[in-house]
Amino acid sequence: MSRFTVALALEGQWRLHDQPALHEAVALARSQPNGRLVLLAARREGQRLRGPHQRRLERQARDGLARTATALGIPLMGFPQHTTAQALALLAPSWRPDAVVVAQPSRLFADWPVARAAFPRVFADFRRQIKAEPVAPLPVPDLAGLGAERESAWERWLCSDDQPAMDAPASSFALAGDEASALARLQHYVWESDGLKHYKATRNDLVGLEFSSKFSPFLAIGSLSVRRIWQALDAYDARFGPDDGSTWMRQELLWREFFVWSEQAHGEAFHRASGLQDRHQPCEPDPERFWRWTRADSGHPRIDALMHELNATGYLSNRGRQWVASHFVNSLRLPWTWGARYFEWMLIDADPALNTGNWAYLAGVGSDPRSFGGSPRAFDLDWQAQRYDPTDAHLKRWR
Repeated sequence: MSRFTVALALEGQWRLHDQPALHEAVALARSQPNGRLVLLAARREGQRLRGPHQRRLERQARDGLARTATALGIPLMGFPQHTTAQALALLAPSWRPDAVVVAQPSRLFADWPVARAAFPRVFADFRRQIKAEPVAPLPVPDLAGLGAERESAWERWLCSDDQPAMDAPASSFALAGDEASALARLQHYVWESDGLKHYKATRNDLVGLEFSSKFSPFLAIGSLSVRRIWQALDAYDARFGPDDGSTWMRQELLWREFFVWSEQAHGEAFHRASGLQDRHQPCEPDPERFWRWTRADSGHPRIDALMHELNATGYLSNRGRQWVASHFVNSLRLPWTWGARYFEWMLIDADPALNTGNWAYLAGVGSDPRSFGGSPRAFDLDWQAQRYDPTDAHLKRWR
């Protein structure tokens, strides 16, 4: 008797914890006498291709999940160049699942946290208008007995867990991208170190692993759930009481929600050059100047050091990203969308909504309340360097 097969389309969500679609798929499989589960790893419809650093991290996440799935007898098939629909079409001539469940990106809120019809253009209004509570994360469901015997139609696409290890470049994000590493980082930062306690004070540093949470790369590739982080913050506050670190971390997670929901609310307008303000950014579209910038040859030593770091590792600190974007817009006077697309390709934690939202903010066409009717904020790099890199530690390392 053939077995009832449920396919879970991961679509970039490389985890088992807090995976609502996995719970739905398991329930479907168990609703039939002989149900089984298979995992499909394909791209979301409309997803842009990931750059080299994020592909490396995603490969680590995929291999980690393949190891877990293999131990359970659950096959994981990979289609990195195809959407879920295309992957199913490739399999269709010889095999079709009985049901398909599609995973969704991790968000704090299950539905619109503020009214979609009048979605605010600035973060402060968004934060004040939030009525919903973040959804509690789901545990990993019981997967025992849902393994599937291999079928010949799957062989070409099966992901193994015996891929050679890939060396990570020397980076402030010197971590693997798999789910186990993501959860270990969360445990370390919240409970095993003073990282969270001092987060507000250290988050603008430039060099090292511990000055910030480093959660963003895991969130970007879906190996860590934002709801799991929020749950850890709740537990931390319950034990120690809210402090500057946990309060500021919550604000950063809400910024993430703001940009994610804003992209959905505004559609194509969110990514257009004129931004949510529908205003023109004075710029000089100079391909040669842009090419030199991408090669860390802008003429400003600190900006070039940051671009060396970005190109070599895919990582930049939050403060470093602000410096680069401000210099790109105000000094190089290049179109902000050029810089945003390059960042989206190179960053190890690239997320289109967050990347565009932050670049548009600094370009003076997005959600910065100071820029409505005014100019984009410009950073005084000499003053910034004296405050955040007084010993030139970053400059010496990456110039």
